[in-house]
Amino acid sequence: MSTAQTQPQSVQSVREASLAIERVKLRKLEILFGSWWRHYAVPYEFRVTLYCENEHCPYCGGPLGPLDGEGLGRVGDAMSAHLDHMDPLSRGGEDSIRNALYVCAACNLRKRDRLFCDWLEQLAPQHQEQATTIYIAKHGHAPDAFEPGRRQVRLMRPRLELQLDESVLRRLFPHPLVAGPPRTPPAVAAGSKPFRRKRRSHP
Repeated sequence: MSTAQTQPQSVQSVREASLAIERVKLRKLEILFGSWWRHYAVPYEFRVTLYCENEHCPYCGGPLGPLDGEGLGRVGDAMSAHLDHMDPLSRGGEDSIRNALYVCAACNLRKRDRLFCDWLEQLAPQHQEQATTIYIAKHGHAPDAFEPGRRQVRLMRPRLELQLDESVLRRLFPHPLVAGPPRTPPAVAAGSKPFRRKRRSHP
């Protein structure tokens, strides 16, 4: 039985309405960023879309837990599903839907900021395969191809362009704004200091 079939009707209705809103946002992102839109889709804008990707925790096979704010538990409840960045933000992972998925609270707390390759070694063999398959489907490459970089900031502000109608966006942005994914600065070597431009002294 699917997760949707076990939810109260009111929750299903709210979820379907949220999915419809998020689908419109996705189309707008395609206008703005072309084929690279997944790199620029911030997870918190697509919480329901991400939550509906898997019926169970992809790391252990257990229940995900309720989605915060859907009326099945308090927001921030310890039993709520957790949003995990497969490549940790603290290690240079992208804050995008291609790097995010919902998992159970226990697995997210165990994973912490481990690199995905290291985390896979902690999983049972059948879940290693499932998690790897999901990673490749989202990222387009194997987990060991990820190169750690500098800590990335979690993006929580809504993108103002998404408030415009699609027709308006097409007129304002006839061509994508970008020609590729965002660049992640390389990690700073241990013991070294990040470069800072010296202030020019004025006479």
